[in-house]
Amino acid sequence: MDWDKMRNQWRDAAPAAPLMAVDELRALDASLWKKVRRRDMVETVAAVVVVIFFALTALGTMAEREWVQAGFALLIVAWAAWLPFQLRRARLAAEVDGRAVSILDHLRRQRDAALEQARMLERVWLWYLTPPATGLVGLTLARDGVTKGALIYIASALLLYAGIAWLNRRTARTRFRAHADTLRRQIRELEQDAG
Repeated sequence: MDWDKMRNQWRDAAPAAPLMAVDELRALDASLWKKVRRRDMVETVAAVVVVIFFALTALGTMAEREWVQAGFALLIVAWAAWLPFQLRRARLAAEVDGRAVSILDHLRRQRDAALEQARMLERVWLWYLTPPATGLVGLTLARDGVTKGALIYIASALLLYAGIAWLNRRTARTRFRAHADTLRRQIRELEQDAG
């Protein structure tokens, strides 16, 4: 994005509108997407570790002819291998080339990208937590049976997952939806000024 060009368009489009300064909006936007890239990198490294660990687990259980355990381990491997691609797809929505679009179009695209990240985080229980939870519960029960230790482990894991889901929903609301609302107000002001 050519921020100098955007600053000039901003001034020309609505010199009297009560808008957030372009430098402030740029800093907010850059900070948010930097955190997304960092999160995705950490998640990708973790996914590689999970793939390796559970692939070895699957191979070991296959060698012992423990097919149910192997199946649940492979479920976790498949999920972890797919995860970086899911994160990348959502992140690419934010990478907007602003050189060929108007300031309004750029802001609309950034708003849509922020909303996509918010929706992804709000549905984290579906695409991020349920597959590995299913694999861990199945693997634990297949390996240990229904024992007190297994049930405590499963309850602890589910409690952790509930915390992760809550934290992701909070982040969706306080960061991405808040950013989308800021962009929405900017867009509305520019549209009213142009109209």
